[in-house]
Amino acid sequence: MNNPLPSTATQLTLGLAIGTVAGAWHFMSLRWNCPLFAAGKAMAALALQLARFALTSALLLMLAHDGALALLAGMMGFLLARAVAVRRHGGGQ
Repeated sequence: MNNPLPSTATQLTLGLAIGTVAGAWHFMSLRWNCPLFAAGKAMAALALQLARFALTSALLLMLAHDGALALLAGMMGFLLARAVAVRRHGGGQ
Protein backbone atom coordinates (compact mmCIF):
# COMPACT_ATOMS: atom_id res chain seq x y z
CA MET A 1 0.00 0.00 0.00
CA ASN A 2 1.33 3.43 -0.89
CA ASN A 3 1.68 6.06 1.79
CA PRO A 4 0.44 9.47 0.53
CA LEU A 5 2.71 11.39 2.92
CA PRO A 6 6.37 12.09 2.11
CA SER A 7 9.05 10.27 4.08
CA THR A 8 10.11 11.55 7.47
CA ALA A 9 13.43 12.92 6.23
CA THR A 10 11.69 14.68 3.35
CA GLN A 11 9.11 16.22 5.68
CA LEU A 12 11.78 17.49 8.07
CA THR A 13 14.05 18.86 5.35
CA LEU A 14 11.28 20.47 3.34
CA GLY A 15 9.63 21.89 6.44
CA LEU A 16 12.82 23.38 7.84
CA ALA A 17 13.83 24.92 4.51
CA ILE A 18 10.42 26.43 3.73
CA GLY A 19 9.92 27.60 7.31
CA THR A 20 13.30 29.33 7.38
CA VAL A 21 12.68 31.10 4.07
CA ALA A 22 9.14 32.07 5.11
CA GLY A 23 10.37 33.37 8.45
CA ALA A 24 13.20 35.33 6.86
CA TRP A 25 10.80 37.00 4.43
CA HIS A 26 8.22 37.60 7.16
CA PHE A 27 10.65 39.40 9.45
CA MET A 28 12.49 41.19 6.64
CA SER A 29 9.20 42.63 5.40
CA LEU A 30 8.34 43.68 8.95
CA ARG A 31 11.44 45.83 8.82
CA TRP A 32 9.98 47.50 5.69
CA ASN A 33 6.52 47.76 7.24
CA CYS A 34 7.40 49.81 10.33
CA PRO A 35 8.69 52.88 8.41
CA LEU A 36 5.53 52.85 6.28
CA PHE A 37 3.38 53.11 9.38
CA ALA A 38 5.64 55.80 10.83
CA ALA A 39 5.48 57.85 7.60
CA GLY A 40 1.68 57.82 7.67
CA LYS A 41 1.31 55.53 4.65
CA ALA A 42 -1.30 53.39 6.33
CA MET A 43 -2.78 51.78 3.21
CA ALA A 44 0.60 50.64 1.90
CA ALA A 45 1.57 49.41 5.36
CA LEU A 46 -1.67 47.48 5.78
CA ALA A 47 -1.30 45.95 2.31
CA LEU A 48 2.21 44.78 3.16
CA GLN A 49 0.98 43.50 6.53
CA LEU A 50 -1.77 41.52 4.79
CA ALA A 51 0.73 40.12 2.29
CA ARG A 52 3.05 39.06 5.14
CA PHE A 53 0.28 37.17 6.92
CA ALA A 54 -1.17 35.66 3.74
CA LEU A 55 2.15 34.31 2.46
CA THR A 56 3.19 32.94 5.84
CA SER A 57 -0.21 31.30 6.36
CA ALA A 58 -0.22 29.80 2.88
CA LEU A 59 3.24 28.30 3.30
CA LEU A 60 2.41 26.84 6.71
CA LEU A 61 -0.86 25.44 5.36
CA MET A 62 1.08 23.83 2.51
CA LEU A 63 3.42 22.25 5.05
CA ALA A 64 0.45 21.02 7.10
CA HIS A 65 -0.79 19.16 4.03
CA ASP A 66 2.60 17.43 3.80
CA GLY A 67 2.32 16.16 7.37
CA ALA A 68 2.67 17.09 11.00
CA LEU A 69 6.45 16.71 10.98
CA ALA A 70 6.74 19.09 8.03
CA LEU A 71 4.61 21.66 9.85
CA LEU A 72 6.61 21.35 13.07
CA ALA A 73 9.90 21.60 11.19
CA GLY A 74 8.52 24.62 9.34
CA MET A 75 7.66 26.34 12.60
CA MET A 76 11.13 25.51 13.89
CA GLY A 77 12.63 27.16 10.81
CA PHE A 78 10.31 30.15 11.25
CA LEU A 79 11.43 30.58 14.87
CA LEU A 80 15.05 30.16 13.83
CA ALA A 81 14.64 33.02 11.33
CA ARG A 82 13.00 35.09 14.08
CA ALA A 83 15.94 34.51 16.42
CA VAL A 84 18.38 35.57 13.70
CA ALA A 85 16.34 38.70 12.92
CA VAL A 86 16.13 39.71 16.57
CA ARG A 87 19.83 39.08 17.13
CA ARG A 88 20.86 40.96 13.97
CA HIS A 89 18.54 43.95 14.21
CA GLY A 90 18.19 44.27 17.95
CA GLY A 91 15.40 43.20 20.21
CA GLY A 92 14.22 46.43 21.77
CA GLN A 93 17.62 47.83 22.64
